[in-house]
Parts: sequence; C-alpha cells; structure tokens
Amino acid sequence: MRLRERLRGLRPTRLQAAAATAVTQPAASATPQKEDEPENDDEHDPHFEPIIPLPELVEVKTGEEDEEVVFQFRSKVYRYDPDTKQWKERGVGDLKILKHPSRNTFRVLLRRDQIFKIAVNHLINCDMELKPMAGSDNAVCWFAMDFAEDESKLEHLAARFKLTETKDEFKKKFEECQAILKAGGSASPAKKEEVN
Repeated sequence: MRLRERLRGLRPTRLQAAAATAVTQPAASATPQKEDEPENDDEHDPHFEPIIPLPELVEVKTGEEDEEVVFQFRSKVYRYDPDTKQWKERGVGDLKILKHPSRNTFRVLLRRDQIFKIAVNHLINCDMELKPMAGSDNAVCWFAMDFAEDESKLEHLAARFKLTETKDEFKKKFEECQAILKAGGSASPAKKEEVN
C-alpha cells in the first residue's frame, strides 16, 4: 500500500509530460503542405483506362421476333418420366402460344425465369388433345414432339396455372389455334372471336 501511495503522489517529469502530450495531440505533418495542393482529396478524380476494351453491345435474337403472342401467362410445366412414373418439373415462366404469320403455324414456348433457357418448344398440330390432369383442377396435359433440348422427342407434358380460369383460357386459345390449322385459314384467334 505504501508503494502505491508514493507512486500516486509523484509528479511527472518534464520529459514524461512532453511524451504524454505528443500521444494525445496529433503531431504536425513532417512535410509541410504546398500552397498549390488542395487540402481535400475529395476533389481528386483519377481516370483509369480499362486494360481490355469491352466489345460493343450484341443484339440477342430469340427467334420470337417475327411471331405474335396469342396467349401468355405464368405457369409451371412438367414432363412425365416413364422410368420413374413421376411428373418432373421442367420449368417455371411465361407459357406462350406464338403465331408465325407468314408460315401460319402456332407453337407453345416456355422460357425459364431469369436464365431464359427453353423448357417447352413445340408446334401445335390438329392431332393434339388437351386433357385435364388427374389430381389438379388448374392443370392440363398433352403429348407433343418437343424440341426443348435441340432434338425432337415425344414428351407427355403438363402445364399448371395458378387459377382455373387461366387454364380454361389456355385450353380455349389452344383449341382455337387447332381450328385455324384445320380450316387452313390465316385468321388469328382474336379475329375469329370478333366474327362470332
């Protein structure tokens, strides 16, 4: 106890006092600033040239530019796997029925959200039949020669919509397209509705 009391009572020497003030107060910079240099570096904006120049923007063609949209709504598409006897999810996105005006063909197309990979791509023909999917009021299924993986393959497909009304609208447009193909006419489904 006596040692502590003695240490508290000691006054700092001049050297210790100078060292303490040097630590608590920032020292003046060793190099004096020139009058021409600004004190703030916020105004300094360096410009760097890129090492590798970027190419010009490339125009991406999807193959849908010449086609008009007959039907478009968000859905989830499945394909039936006969080996496991289960429905496998193919993708989620906007399911479209597209009409090519010069060829008078209709096709069903679905691109997956965000990655835009094709999940369903097939032409509509008169032999296709939409059937209600067992166990769901909001889904229809059909057989088609699908080209989603760049080769033709017979697939059992199903599309599930959020609402029953949307499913009914898809089925109605699909059947209108088949009727136009059977008649061999060039009327669009929208024009056909106006005539009736």
